[in-house]
Amino acid sequence: MSSPDDICQGLPPCQRGLSRRRRRYQMLKMWYGQERADFEIAAHTCQVKEFNTLLDNVLIRMNRPESGIVIQLHNQWEKIVGSMFARFTEPEALRDGVLMLKVRHSALLVELKPSCDLIRRRINEISGKEVCREIRLCV
Repeated sequence: MSSPDDICQGLPPCQRGLSRRRRRYQMLKMWYGQERADFEIAAHTCQVKEFNTLLDNVLIRMNRPESGIVIQLHNQWEKIVGSMFARFTEPEALRDGVLMLKVRHSALLVELKPSCDLIRRRINEISGKEVCREIRLCV
């Protein structure tokens, strides 16, 4: 599969310095024509959302009691998993007792899988209550 930069080699030199969005639009215009290019760009562009809606969603997530626990986990993460794993992992979210643990490299999934129970117990010890019942690893 070719990258947008490879495809842009077919554009005239005056259009190669344009932004990626504008180059994409120019390519679609060459491929589909003016009318269809407008439709394709609109179909693949994020729709505008009201600021109030976005802010409400953020505030709802911040107001959850689990948010404070995740912040506490971030602060003590090296103590929980050790310095080696702390460099490559971080607690992403905690919902309904399930901790989503972000792993930066897929090879570490095999290493971390057997340690999930130990990590879960340490999290519960630090928080002082049974907040984590399961850990899911995600890349």
